[in-house]
Formats: sequence, C-alpha cells, structure tokens
Amino acid sequence: MNKVKRIALLIALLPVLYLTSCHKIGSNATWDTQILAPLIKTNLSINNLVTNGSLITNPDSSLTLVFSDSLYNLNTDSLFKIPDTSLVYNYPILGPETITPGETILTNTNTNQYNVGSGVQMKKAIIQSGYLKVVINSNLAGLTDYIYQIPSLTLGGKPFDDTIPIPAGSPSTPSTITKYIPLNGYSVDFTGPTHNNCNELTTELTIALDPKASTVVTPASGGGSINVNVTFDSLVPYFGGGYFGKNTKVIGPDTSAFPLFNKLVAGKLNLKYVSVNFTLVNGFGVDAQILLKHLTSISRNGSTLNLADAAIINNPINVNRAVETYDPAYPVNASIKTFSITPTTSPNILAWIDSLPTKVAYDLQIETDPLGNVSGFTDFAYLNYGIKAYLDVNVPLSLIATNLTLEDTVSVNLATSAQAQQIKSGTFTLYADNGFPFSAGMQVYVLNSNNQVSDSLVVPTQSILAGVTNALGTVIAPTNSTVTIPVGADKMPRLLAAKKLIIEAKFNTNPSVYSKIYSYYKLNIKMVGNFDYQVKG
Repeated sequence: MNKVKRIALLIALLPVLYLTSCHKIGSNATWDTQILAPLIKTNLSINNLVTNGSLITNPDSSLTLVFSDSLYNLNTDSLFKIPDTSLVYNYPILGPETITPGETILTNTNTNQYNVGSGVQMKKAIIQSGYLKVVINSNLAGLTDYIYQIPSLTLGGKPFDDTIPIPAGSPSTPSTITKYIPLNGYSVDFTGPTHNNCNELTTELTIALDPKASTVVTPASGGGSINVNVTFDSLVPYFGGGYFGKNTKVIGPDTSAFPLFNKLVAGKLNLKYVSVNFTLVNGFGVDAQILLKHLTSISRNGSTLNLADAAIINNPINVNRAVETYDPAYPVNASIKTFSITPTTSPNILAWIDSLPTKVAYDLQIETDPLGNVSGFTDFAYLNYGIKAYLDVNVPLSLIATNLTLEDTVSVNLATSAQAQQIKSGTFTLYADNGFPFSAGMQVYVLNSNNQVSDSLVVPTQSILAGVTNALGTVIAPTNSTVTIPVGADKMPRLLAAKKLIIEAKFNTNPSVYSKIYSYYKLNIKMVGNFDYQVKG
C-alpha cells in the first residue's frame, strides 16, 4: 500500500514537468491540456492479505497460516507472596546508667509468622529482588552499633549479619540513620528455630556501644530512647517451596486479542479445514485441575460463537505437576497437555474460525493441589514458570471467500503546490494481471480532516477478474483486467484536500470450489493518471 503514497509525489511533479516544456504566451492567458503519468507499478501477494501470523510454504508450494494466541498466564504471585512486613522496636534508655565501650545495651530475638497466601505453608524461598530497609532513631549520647542478624536468611551459605553505626544523639537532636540493604539472591528458611514449622522467620537484634566510643553515663531522668523500624520491602521471589494449599483461582470472564484477521474488516470466509491445538502448560510443582467454562469467538461486528468441544469445554482437565531439574539454567520440566480441535472433534470449529474473530472470550477456574498435600511439602514454583494456556491455529489456505474485505488507510498529500489546485479533473486507469483464483472488487474512499469518509472514487465498485484455473482450481495463467476510475471536477477538490485514503478490496472466489492458495500467486498492478490541467499564463 506504500505505493499509493507515490501518487502524491507524482501529482505534485506534474505541473513542474509541464511548465518546463511550455513557454509563456501572455500574462493573462489560460489554456487546458492533458497529462498522462504513471502512478503505481507494484505487485501483491498473499502477505498483503494476512497479519500477525506466519505463512508456511508446504512442499507443493501451497500455504498454511500458523498463529499462536496466549489466553492466560499464572505466575508465582498467584500461588504465594512474601508480603511487605515491618518490625518495630522501641527501647527506652534508662538512667542513671554507665555504659562502657563495647558493652551490649540490649538484645532481642523475635520469631515472626508470615501470611504468604491462603493455606500456603512455606518452607523455603529464594529472593529474586527486594531489600531490607532499616530506619533508626537514637537519643543515646555515644556512637552505637546496631547489629541485625537473620540466621535463616543466607547468601552463599552465610547468614545475614549487618552492623550499622549510629552517631551520638540527644533527646533534643536525635540521630537518624536510614539504610537499604539489597536481598537479591538470598535464600530463606521458613521452618523457624525448630526447623519443623512453616512461614516462620527469626531475627536477632543487638545494640551495643561502639568499642571506639567514650563511656556514656545516662542521666537519672533517662536518656530518651532508641527506635528501630525494619521493613522487608518489595520482595520478589525467584523460588518458593512447601505446600501451596488447595485453592481455586477464578480467571475471567476475560478476553484475549485475536489479531489474525485484523485487516479483514467484513465479508465471509469458508475454510475447507482448520486445526486448533488447545495447550495447557503447568510449570508449577503442583497438581492442577482446570475447568474451561467457555471459549467464545468475538467478531468485529460483536457477534459471538461458543466453541463446541466436549473434551475441553466444561470438562475438568487434570494436569500433572512439573518436575524440578535442579539445573539453574532450566530448573523446570513443565507438564504439557494438548487437545487437538478439528472438524472431527468439534462440530463448529470451522464456523468458529470462519467468523473472523478479533477477540476470544473465556471463563475458567484452576484448582491447585486438588488432592491436598500429597507431595509432603515438596510443592515448588519458579519465577517465569507458571500455568499457561494458549491456542495454536493452523489454517491451510484452501477457502471460499464472499466479499471478504481488506482495507488499509494511507496518508497522502496531493495538494503539494499551488499549481496542483489547477488540476480540473482526471481519470485513474488500473491495469491488473491477477494470478489469484479469486476476483476482487476495488474501491477508494477519501477521508476528510476529521477522518470521516467524504467521498468514494470508484462508482460503482469495479472488479478485477480471477486468474484462469484448471480443473483442480489451480491458476494456470493470470487474467488481465482494466479498471477505470474517473475523478470529475466535483470530486477533485475533496481528493486534493485529502490527507488520507482508504484502499478497499472485496474478494470473491467460485462459491462451489475451494481455492488453494500457492506461494507464487501474485497480483501485478500498474496505475496511470490522465489529468485535465488548466494553465494560467
């Protein structure tokens, strides 16, 4: 369609070409002339008729359209989450008290229970990203060390142990420190201090006067307080293990884009055969039962059609858990279950695709661990490995088409000079060598500045004849056609003012013969313009 843009350039050049070959007769003289100019010379193939798909050439040069559409994808956060959690410690500084350098002021050990998901009993996890945020306010009149330890949070086998120096402060001017500690790559043991529990994490806090500090004597009235706020923030798990609970996830009603037929804006398609694979991929280390309540095509005009297939619609599908490989590069062998949907298994899959859907609607539910904790706390989930469902559409291009409409909107700028306004009228002539086994009705619409159709150029719509076929419906010779497109003085101003045109083609095949499309089919087009041009001297 980019060739259409060349129309603007060539029309703009016409006055220049003409004026360089004429001489001025008089200051007020005017005369009419005709100019014949080539506008378009191009060829079209089946690639101009399909979008967002992949054309596969078969051994006999026939074509198959292959397209994959993802319906949904459940990630680790659908099974469990490590919530943002704040631990707050408030310690009064009593007096009178003498604190010597290196002396421990206080210690605290806390075991906290985490709610990581409904029914989830987490044993271990690995953190992909996130951090520990520590905010400390101290009124103590001496350099103090804040020592925070988490024995069950390890990196390379070494427990988390961080020391933060706190400058001296006072009740009127407390010392404040904020520190962010990345936790990327840390492993978490959630089994607690006894190593037989779930969802537990033990932390140890020690506050001591720094060995390099001077002795501090707190006043009899007390020296204020030390306040510590520790937050586990924005933790994204790379891995989680334990038991994820018997839970049901409801997905939908929802829709997924189906852009395969985006360029086909109207008409009917009658395919001879189609094959669709409905595939479920379980990358979680949990058993799952999936119930697809409906799979509905939604066409451009809003009409819908529910797929009829007893194997996958309203029939619970059990999918086994994935297998853990312990290979860091490929940690999961997913469990895959595929259902083939063909005219043999589904009474309406052909009609479902023939409806030219632009969206697919679905409504489903997924039950994890439907039999309970049969794994003995060995469920697992890795980031980017989840439960997925998608459609693989395989369409051999053997079809019957009725007014199957393709359109494209192109930008133009015909009035590129003041002289272009002197074009009074003209005629576009389209010469076509059609090597396809279907005819095509051609139309060009003019859009105004509000992107509304202001005119049509082909009145009435004219057709390009189908190629010559043999008894098998294979094109053996192209058919030559000529389409004349007059543009009168009434239409020319709207054409010159247009910024965009819609190019539309309506395809029709023999209504009783399925036409197979081959890779070598082409439509060769040449268009010329014959313009009446008024020159003022």
